[in-house]
Amino acid sequence: MGLKYKFKKAEEIIQKSDPRELERLRDICGEIQGAQHQLLQRAKDMLKRCEMGCEGLCCRNIEIDAIIGLPDFVYILAMERSLRETMATCLERESLFYSSDCIFLEGGIGPCLFPSGIRPEVCVVTFCSDESPARKEIALVKRKFMKLGGFILLRRPRAFKRLLSRMCC
Repeated sequence: MGLKYKFKKAEEIIQKSDPRELERLRDICGEIQGAQHQLLQRAKDMLKRCEMGCEGLCCRNIEIDAIIGLPDFVYILAMERSLRETMATCLERESLFYSSDCIFLEGGIGPCLFPSGIRPEVCVVTFCSDESPARKEIALVKRKFMKLGGFILLRRPRAFKRLLSRMCC
C-alpha cells in the first residue's frame, strides 16, 4: 500500500470527520497516549538497555511499510498536527522497492522524529530484551490501537448512514 498512501488516507479521515467523530477520535488517541506513557514508565530500564545495547538497531534495515499502518498515521496526525510537514518531507524519501533505515529518524540516523508517547504501535511495544516486566502495559497499548482501528473501520458505515439519513429526510 505504501506509506504515502496511508499518510494521505489518514489526513483524509481526519479532514472528513464531523466534529462528533473528531472528538471521539481524539478521545481514543488520548487513551493510546496514556497507555504509551504507562508503558514508557514501566519500561524505563528496558529502554535504557535498548539504547545502550543495540543503539537503535530495531530502526535500521526494516520493512517500514509493515511497521507503520494507517491507524499509526491517524494517531500521530490527530495528536500532533505540527508533525504533518516533517512527515510529508520524510515520506519523499520512501522507497517502495528497498527497505532501509526508518525514514522518520532525524538526519537519517536518529533519534526518532516522533515525540515520546506519540509513536507508532510497533515502535513503542517492541523491545530488544525480555518484555515480560511490561507485558500488561504492552497489551494495553495494543488494545487501544485495536480500538482506533475499529473506529477507522466503522467510520465508513457511519458516514454512509449519515448520508442516507440526509437524503431521506
